[in-house]
Amino acid sequence: MDILLLDPPYTSLKGMPVNRAYNIGLTSLAAYLRREGFETAILTGDMVVSRQSADTILSGNVKKYASGQLNYEMIVKDKYHPVWKKIIDIVREAKPKAVGISYITPLKYSVERIAGLVKEMDADVKVIVGSFHPTFCAEEVMRNKDIDYVIRGEGEIPLSLLMRELKTGQPKPGNVPGLTFRDKEGQLRSTPNGDLITNLDDLPFPARDLVINCDYKLYPGHMIITARGCPYTCSFCSDRRLWKGKVRRRSIENVLQEFLLLKENYPKLDYVDIVDGTFTYDKDYLTSFCNEMIKRKLDVPWRCTARYDNLDKNLLDLMRRANCTGLYLGLESGSNRILKLVEKRIATEEIIKVSELVHKSGIISATAILLGLPDENKDDADQTLNLMKKIKTDIFDINGYIPLPGTSLYDSMDEVDRQNIDWYKVGYKSFDNYFSKLMTPGEMNDYRDAAYRIARNTQIKTAIRLGPRMFFSKIINKTKSRFR
Repeated sequence: MDILLLDPPYTSLKGMPVNRAYNIGLTSLAAYLRREGFETAILTGDMVVSRQSADTILSGNVKKYASGQLNYEMIVKDKYHPVWKKIIDIVREAKPKAVGISYITPLKYSVERIAGLVKEMDADVKVIVGSFHPTFCAEEVMRNKDIDYVIRGEGEIPLSLLMRELKTGQPKPGNVPGLTFRDKEGQLRSTPNGDLITNLDDLPFPARDLVINCDYKLYPGHMIITARGCPYTCSFCSDRRLWKGKVRRRSIENVLQEFLLLKENYPKLDYVDIVDGTFTYDKDYLTSFCNEMIKRKLDVPWRCTARYDNLDKNLLDLMRRANCTGLYLGLESGSNRILKLVEKRIATEEIIKVSELVHKSGIISATAILLGLPDENKDDADQTLNLMKKIKTDIFDINGYIPLPGTSLYDSMDEVDRQNIDWYKVGYKSFDNYFSKLMTPGEMNDYRDAAYRIARNTQIKTAIRLGPRMFFSKIINKTKSRFR
């Protein structure tokens, strides 16, 4: 095999069930590499650890997810844990010339554990990393001698060119755009970034069939990306910088063809998540998409990311008729001061109003809360809790702020503070996420616990209102799919 693409385990190491069979970015890369003539496969680390469907238990418990960080740390630090043996056994059986690892910041030590084990297995296997963290921290990543190459930014063209060089036996990595590597003298070198792919319709559909040992009857949900980039500038998000401030969108016809392909190839298809940064930002595109879904009678349930200021009653009614069953909305804070500081471009008054419209539309909503932002004070946190009690939603997704490279909030941190972040303890929904300047850790924990209580009460009310079966299928999967 030329290359094995690997998504490191994370959710499963925290003791949570898994409902995603694949990393959509890796399946897209695999499809492109296959088209270019490279033998490729994908290994989903979480699926190796857990074969438990998220439909089987109450997996929407975000407090349980947060407490699982201790379990994650314990497993990652133990190189002899059975998890790593399972993964390396699969790598060994595949016999790849290279392993490409998806690297997002909170998974830092999971990535490094896998890179080290691959090199112990066979030092000649090249370890390549890409995605958000290597793009913004290439030199830091390359301090790890187990990592041979960093691909920065959009990966299809650089990775295929790098693989072509590696297959020659005498690679010239300087010919590959967007690459950071060591030269023959061991010095770090970085080539200039390449151009972004102009027409996303030219890309093949994701290679979901290349996921190793995947039973899609157990994982009946799928993902689609219709765009790369986001027009918004939220200071805690790095999407805009990753895609160089540009938004490129697939044609509606191209997206609908992928919907049709999913429907034809996966008879057990339960839903499709549209996982763009913000799917609803272009009202004309969204309207046309919905009209075509209705016209073609594509009866596939779909959910999407959305913003309150993108939605109105007529659009929500149209989305419902087009079989939209879920929305993931970023409320973040109940303080207008904080919303302005993080550049959300929306006020709480509009959030309350639109949340009522969403609720009346019958579309299920999951609402994200972000606590512990650096400039948040107790009054701001109180306002968030109060707004949580007022707005209409079906489930809350409680998050503790973490500073991610590529964001303006990360840029504003002191360099010493950046270096002191312990990514064993800090992670998605960890209790150790503490970066507040204006609250003590104890105060932060009190607000987080209060938010959990509100979220739990909301979840119970929703389960009663919808009934357990619909709750599990419509709500839990939606929130769980956004944990990563």
